[in-house]
Amino acid sequence: MKIITTTGDTFSPVTACISILLIFFLFAGCNSIKNTDTGNPVPKAIVKAGTLRTGELTEEINLQAQSAYLVKSTVNAPVNCYIQKTFFNKGDRVKEGQVLFEIITKEARAAELSDILRDSTMKSIGRMEISCGIPGILTQVNKYPGDYVNEGAELCQISDNNSLVFILQVPFEINENIKRGNTCGIRLPDGRMMKGTIDRELDKMNPDGQTRQYVIKTSANSFIPEELLASVRIITKTVTSNQILPLSGLLADEMMHEFWVMKMINDSMAVKIPVKPGIRTNDEVEIKEPFFSSSDRILITGNYGLPDTAYVQIEK
Repeated sequence: MKIITTTGDTFSPVTACISILLIFFLFAGCNSIKNTDTGNPVPKAIVKAGTLRTGELTEEINLQAQSAYLVKSTVNAPVNCYIQKTFFNKGDRVKEGQVLFEIITKEARAAELSDILRDSTMKSIGRMEISCGIPGILTQVNKYPGDYVNEGAELCQISDNNSLVFILQVPFEINENIKRGNTCGIRLPDGRMMKGTIDRELDKMNPDGQTRQYVIKTSANSFIPEELLASVRIITKTVTSNQILPLSGLLADEMMHEFWVMKMINDSMAVKIPVKPGIRTNDEVEIKEPFFSSSDRILITGNYGLPDTAYVQIEK
């Protein structure tokens, strides 16, 4: 049997391969360390940060209401007649005693057409004027010149301008937020604003929307037609707080059980801070707990989906 021996100056093929692999991994490790130290930077979210303010915050709800006149008077035909003339336009303000219609009886109209009433002194026979019984606004007109009407037929309707109200529709689940005496702002479709006061609750629900109905009293200086839809803003609560944050800075889970903000702890890192919110508006929210200092920076944009600790870059 022949025995092969090696000396310190001789390498076998296996030893050579192992040496090459060791050298390769050594260089690869050095490159990896280099990339970690000076290579690609850690990705950062672009964010904006803000601070909390001190001041007053109001909680409000926005609902729909419809105009209505509670006090109305109808003008009726005293006899069977034809409408000869009218002296008004719909929406006009009228005074007590103001002439509204001129009518002619059926018999007088027949005699006039057959030329029986030739004498001018006879032409006033069968003609009469109908006047307004109460002051108000002409909100409804049923008959016009040329129309034939029976005795007792409704010619027009006059609404007492002082009885203008808005009927507020309130979903049952927020009914407890509506209190008698609450003030509210009423926005009309043309942008005009009116002030109103919750007067009372009606004794039945609206069957169409299953809502509770409240009467809002207001004053109007111009004609407002009935059944006009308006937006009503009702303030339900007002607080003065030292911690008011833009609403975009508040984050929550899907069930709205947990709330938090992302607070900057230095110029490049933000951490998750659980909070207890208070009342909120469309733009701002009250932070009840914990207490933040006036210099604390809270992320207000770019904060959604960040981990509990995140590297960020503040947009300038």
